[in-house]
Amino acid sequence: MQIDIYEVHDTPEFDKRLNRLTTKKHFKTLPKQVRELFIAFGKGEFEGERIRHAEEPIAYDVYKMRLPNPDINVGKSNGYRVIYMVVTEFRIVVFITIYYKKEEADVSDKYIDGLIDGCILDILPDNEDGAEGTDE
Repeated sequence: MQIDIYEVHDTPEFDKRLNRLTTKKHFKTLPKQVRELFIAFGKGEFEGERIRHAEEPIAYDVYKMRLPNPDINVGKSNGYRVIYMVVTEFRIVVFITIYYKKEEADVSDKYIDGLIDGCILDILPDNEDGAEGTDE
């Protein structure tokens, strides 16, 4: 029995963009490709270029991965980009966003920072600050 060594999550932004892309007729294999990434990343098999490293409030790395679009046979250069974060200390991977290179040349650092800030608190364990679930 295979046990995943990383928990894999995604952000609402990732889900929204993935759903928008998969409604287009020439992106039909994208859901399968993303499922395969979830499985591989759960095993710690990461791909892509590290685009950021941070230590505060927790240590994490952010990667950008090029993913081909086999539905229209354009290869990786005109395929998808997947931005994801790895928090090794807590064994967590978070899919931050996805976009199609032909529709968006790039996403800004400010945009990525905003998405990361939105999910950092969800990653921290409840007892990290010593106050587990207090309502005071």
